[in-house]
Amino acid sequence: MNKDLLYRFFNGTATIEEEESVRNWIESSDDNYADFLHERKIYDALLLSTPSKISRQSFHQHLTPWILSTVASIALLVIATGLFFYAESSKSQQYNTIIVPPGQRINLILADNTNVWLNANTTFRYPSKFARKNREVFLDGEAWFDVSKNKKKPFIVKTEQGEVRVTGTTFNLEAYSEYKNFVTSLFEGSVDIYQNNAKLATLKPNQKGMLQNDRYFISTIDNTDKYLWRDGLIAFDNMKLEDILFELEKYFDIQIEVNTKKLPQHRYTGKFRQADGVDYALRVLQKSIHFSYNRDDEKQIIYIN
Repeated sequence: MNKDLLYRFFNGTATIEEEESVRNWIESSDDNYADFLHERKIYDALLLSTPSKISRQSFHQHLTPWILSTVASIALLVIATGLFFYAESSKSQQYNTIIVPPGQRINLILADNTNVWLNANTTFRYPSKFARKNREVFLDGEAWFDVSKNKKKPFIVKTEQGEVRVTGTTFNLEAYSEYKNFVTSLFEGSVDIYQNNAKLATLKPNQKGMLQNDRYFISTIDNTDKYLWRDGLIAFDNMKLEDILFELEKYFDIQIEVNTKKLPQHRYTGKFRQADGVDYALRVLQKSIHFSYNRDDEKQIIYIN
């Protein structure tokens, strides 16, 4: 597969015909899929190590074959360690900050061997070395944590809405400050939920806790597809179109405006690959839910009609 075409696909500038060509190539063999993932890792590394002031289009224009071949080994090394960060100093510790762009995700291992996956549009701050009494990190976005066990040093995830305290467990935390959400889904161990230093609840495996209107609600996790984002998938389970559009805004950092009062109320269940882009997701939705849309690329707005 032509690398320039692949990177146009990653960058979202490929035509509909080119997108279909790439998808057919991926699905034709396991080797092609492996090559696709290999190139995707290089692209992610380059994108995440590029200053945020550089636009995606400008970034893509500089992805010449010579640059790609030169940085490939470096990019793979960065991907292997999972460290895409800039450092900031404080009086006691040095913190690293990771900012994950729309449509991307990152996996990293912290100093205590805790495994962390970061979803799109997520900002994550963590120290190069944890303090003696606890392991404290800061999250604005969504992350999956597989926390290394250490009962003497609790692992604390702080967000704008609240915090999660554990000693060793596996959980997903969604806490985007922009959307004021604070949802914890537990899969192993136990977690304590706090707000303003007051304990709200203790979750058990297969429980989900949600803070809403200053009240904390606990329910059972009945569908795990939502957490497939670590595999690059966006999953919807019996969701209304308006809620799906809300999710697409979050994942792709684009504004979606509804210009009709008769938005279809049908519910949708399905999955999309993040790499396919927002236009592909909308075209698939159109097959099940009747609506039309047009896009203003200059303003980065999609209008639903």
